[in-house]
Parts: sequence; C-alpha cells; structure tokens
Amino acid sequence: MGREGVPRPLDKEETIVKKLVAMALFGLAGLAAFAGTCTVTHISLVSTDGTHKTFAGQLDNTSGVNILQHNFVVAFIDSSNNLVETKSVSGCLRSVQNNNSDFFSAVSTSSSSGISVGLARIAFDGSFKVGTVSSQDVTISGVTARRLDDELTIRGTVKNNDSDTLHDPVVCIVVRTSGDNVLITVKDTLDDLSEDEEGDFVATVTVPDNDTADSVDVYVDGLDSDDNPTAPEAKLNSAVDECDATPTKTNTPTTPTATNTVAATNTPTQTPTSTPTVTPGGPTLTNTPTNTPTKTNTPNATATNDPC
Repeated sequence: MGREGVPRPLDKEETIVKKLVAMALFGLAGLAAFAGTCTVTHISLVSTDGTHKTFAGQLDNTSGVNILQHNFVVAFIDSSNNLVETKSVSGCLRSVQNNNSDFFSAVSTSSSSGISVGLARIAFDGSFKVGTVSSQDVTISGVTARRLDDELTIRGTVKNNDSDTLHDPVVCIVVRTSGDNVLITVKDTLDDLSEDEEGDFVATVTVPDNDTADSVDVYVDGLDSDDNPTAPEAKLNSAVDECDATPTKTNTPTTPTATNTVAATNTPTQTPTSTPTVTPGGPTLTNTPTNTPTKTNTPNATATNDPC
C-alpha cells in the first residue's frame, strides 16, 4: 500500500504473474467444463480372472469437438473410499468424434477383494489431442465370439472397400454384458489393407466362466496417408456362443466279416453179413463247409461337434 487507503500500483512483474494465474484458472475451468461434456457410462467392475478387478466403460463425447489421441485415468477405490491405485490406459479407438463414443478397460494390480469402486475420466495430459478425422470404407464380416470356460475368442474379417490404402488398421472389440455394460475391451492390429484387400483378425481375452459375456461389438479404424485417424466403422451385437468342452462321440460299426468254419462229419458205410466184412476203407469222412458269418463290430469314436 502507498498512502493510507490508496492501493499501491502493481509493478510489471506482479501484473504478469496475476495474468498468468488468471489464465491458468480460466484454463482449468475450461478443462473442467470440457470434461463435463464427456460422460463415462455403461460401466462394470468385475473380477474377470478370479484374482483382480476389471473396470470398464464407455466415454460419450458431446463436447462439440473431435478428440483424437487420448488416454483414460482409472482409479480403484476400497470400501472405505480410500484410493487403492490408479492406472492410465489408452482408448480402444484412435479417436472419439463428437456425439460418438470410445471404450476402455483397466485391470487392477491389487487383489480384487480390496476393491469396491472404479472411477474413470479422460486424461488431459500430453497425449490429449483434438482435430479432424478422415473417412474410410470398410466391411466387417464373419464375426464369431466363442467362449470355452473363461477364454473368449473373437474372429472375423475386415475388407477395405476404399481406393486409398488403410494404414495400421486396428480392430477394437468391446465385450458387453446382457445389460449392455462394457465388460472388457481387447484389440488386434492388422497389416495395411489396400483397395479390396481383406485381413483376418483374432483376439482372445479372459472373461468370467459363466454367461456374463453376452455379446461383442467390433470397431475398425486406421490411419490415412497423412497419419490422420480414420472414423471408425462398426459391426454391433454379435452373440457370444458357449463352446462344448466335451465333444460328442458316435459309434460307427464296421461291416460284418464272414468266416468259413469247416465241420467234419463221419458217415459209416459198413454192410453187415453173416461173416462180417468190413468194406475196405472203413468209415468215410466227408467235409461239409458251413458259412458262419461273424460280426466284428468295433465301434469307432468320432467327434461330431467342434468344441471351438
């Protein structure tokens, strides 16, 4: 303060500092407002491997901008609201356009027994970028999702219908529960796809050994020739089929084999007289072959169903 009751003029350094503080506070407020337009929905917190908890969900972007590269911050909380651990994971998709969604899942390092709640938000760190995406034209076909015990395997084919090459295509697979919540996500990377070229994908992920995994959504995105992300395309709601761990066996009998059994019979030709005379040669043996088929029915065990 200068004279009593009159504020002392700010010097140049103080003015700059106050401007920087104001800009920082405005920036934080802007990020908070931006974050408020990106809502995490369709969440689940499940022990997928019997030991650790998986927290998964869907980010709905209503911010008005296209988000490109981004990460998620996931926090695991115990029953007393204490922070157990945090994880940073990348989005399942390369981008999340305005009025569209991306997906994530994170597995705890700590024991599942000590985790009661999961929280997540988009990370405003060095990975965060916004911008435009390119169009693409792909077809996703032949999607199968088969579970054998706690192992879920998803297969399918991606075809590039565009005249431009799709670089580094990535398949994002979202496993959902019957309530449409995200159970877990998994990705597979394909080789570049030129025009009309196809690529097969396969991904395996651990899920609960029951019917919790109900369906899968498959998304594909890539990069254009300028390394810009392409807008993803999707094939939704492919049912998860449970595999039969024990193949069914059927018995196939072999053709009966006939064998010849020769039986010897004695036909005596003696003619009695007052003086018994034995006809030379004595009793004559005649062979009468008898054809007795014997079935050699040995069942052949043949698996009639594919256990995946």
